[in-house]
Amino acid sequence: MAIVSVEPVRLHVPLEDPIPPSVARPLTEALDVHLVRIECDDGAVAWGEAWCRDWSAMRDAVDALSPILVGADPLDRGVLWERMVDRLRSKKEPLEGGAGTLSAIDQALWDLAARTLDMPVHQLLGGKRVARLDAYATGLYLEPVDDLVRKAEDFLARGFRSIKMKVGAGRDQDLAAVAAVKDVTGTQVRLMVDANQAWPERDDALAMGVELDRYELFWLEEPSPPTDWSPYVTLRNALDTPIAGGETLRTPGQFMQAFVAGALDVAMPDVRLCGGITGLVKIADLARWFGVQISPHNWSSPLGAVASSHAAVTLANCTITEVEATVTPVSEELLGAPLTFEDGFLVLPEGPGFGVTVNEDFVARYRDDQG
Repeated sequence: MAIVSVEPVRLHVPLEDPIPPSVARPLTEALDVHLVRIECDDGAVAWGEAWCRDWSAMRDAVDALSPILVGADPLDRGVLWERMVDRLRSKKEPLEGGAGTLSAIDQALWDLAARTLDMPVHQLLGGKRVARLDAYATGLYLEPVDDLVRKAEDFLARGFRSIKMKVGAGRDQDLAAVAAVKDVTGTQVRLMVDANQAWPERDDALAMGVELDRYELFWLEEPSPPTDWSPYVTLRNALDTPIAGGETLRTPGQFMQAFVAGALDVAMPDVRLCGGITGLVKIADLARWFGVQISPHNWSSPLGAVASSHAAVTLANCTITEVEATVTPVSEELLGAPLTFEDGFLVLPEGPGFGVTVNEDFVARYRDDQG
């Protein structure tokens, strides 16, 4: 079996109900999903998802990496990953879409390899360490308190026992929102708070951290930009609340800097950006040496969530993963069947590879490679 084509694919999916904003992004009226499609000479096709905000940069990255892949055996995924990393490092200027594209390609290679061997990806990775993968629901954004309460109640009714909400709208609004949601979740539900780097100044981060500490949060995520880990260290030393972060980091080396600094209780690599499944496993191995837990970051598309979860169930230091709980056409239709949950646990597909199929009719309907 040999790879014959590597194709970037962009979907633009309008939303009837826009997703409210966070500090990291405005009101979202359409989801842009960036995919890579790999085809082999025997007709086998596999997909991976990239976190890439610039479509032209992703196309450039595919052009740069395709010569390494075309003609190669997808079972040689480890060698191919290293060659792609070397190609990206050899560029005089960083290739903006490189990390996301590498990540998507790596996902597809793992799916192809496992399907060739007729086993799930998690088995190819060494086997499950947990029977079911705990998941927390993301979907509470910067929106009116009444909407937050209604959504939190809905997530609980759907079986989730862990919920994450966004903050960063301002002290009073943030504290009112957290207090209202905490009243809904009570003491038996884990509540996480994500600031999306809202407090770049150490004193501001510490002041908000102290205010939030009394709510007994499961963690406080991304209080500050990860360009300087010292505010994270300050918060870890001052607060009872665990500190999480790392979703925007792209390499094991970047995570290593955070671990050496003692900045994180929970590391959050995103399989769409951190080097794919190969990168995620390398990061988790490093984290374990420093006593850091792993909780993979996910957003918007179930394809990335499935790829991430196949790795997550094999990791000794992963206890919970993220799923976007907002119902959208992408969550319902991109895959042959939507993700399923039992009592808040993600039911991992058990077929060969990722155990899912990409709905190519959906892809054709929303494909927009000119955007």
